[in-house]
Amino acid sequence: MKDLTLVFPQWQGSINNKALHKGAYALAEGIADLPAVTTVEIEPFRKLESGGPIAGLGDIVQQLKNVLSIIEQAKPERVLMIGGDCGTELGPVSWMSRKHGDKMALIWFDAHPDLNTPETSKSGRFQGMALSAILGSAGPEINKAMFNPLSSKQIFLAGTRSFDPPELEFMTRNKITIFGPEEFTRDPAWLAKQIKEAGFSKVYIHLDVDAVDPLGFGHGKPAPPAGLNFGNVLKIIEEVNSRLDICGLGITEFHPGNESGIEKAALLIEKTLPGFTTK
Repeated sequence: MKDLTLVFPQWQGSINNKALHKGAYALAEGIADLPAVTTVEIEPFRKLESGGPIAGLGDIVQQLKNVLSIIEQAKPERVLMIGGDCGTELGPVSWMSRKHGDKMALIWFDAHPDLNTPETSKSGRFQGMALSAILGSAGPEINKAMFNPLSSKQIFLAGTRSFDPPELEFMTRNKITIFGPEEFTRDPAWLAKQIKEAGFSKVYIHLDVDAVDPLGFGHGKPAPPAGLNFGNVLKIIEEVNSRLDICGLGITEFHPGNESGIEKAALLIEKTLPGFTTK
């Protein structure tokens, strides 16, 4: 099985959060035995002006083209994305969409749905538009640059608990499926069962670390309270793996801190993509 590790320390989606850049490198350097590690070239950190439609759009589009070129050449069967902001997911998710079509579901573990658009975002932060971009709603420059967009029926929001009004309207209009943290406490297998029953066989998993409760995994800043227990996340993923084929994992928005966070991320990778590390 051909695996690829992408290190994509994009910061522009946050406008000014340099910690996301450092966090991606901290994970990549701290986790041993990752296969085929490739770092995506990005523009150096500088101050960006906030405001729409998308702050840093030129950088973001060029960096997306860079990652698509890497993926196109590697043609991986499984991808690990170690990203800065959530916008780094467009490359691997749209690649797997092209590869697997409507057989693939996307689990979006995130405290926020990331469903603002260039028209509704007040800040212009692309990290808050990442999922709408994957659905083809972030404008022609982004659509032209990426591989296949997904449809709303392929999306399963998980652990989401903080919404902007336009995001709620987007979710309602597009009938996007959502599972709150409390649903997984009752039954960790619930998400896997629903995806299987919907007819999907492949899954890509996105994890913004702020989906996890900050009391157990304090690397998403700021992270709303009452998130998913980290152990519960592992159980959910085990249930998904027992029923479906996971083709990719993205870990994003990781703020560096103590080594236990890196150790937990390494455990998450092994649970999600068994045999991925080369040791």
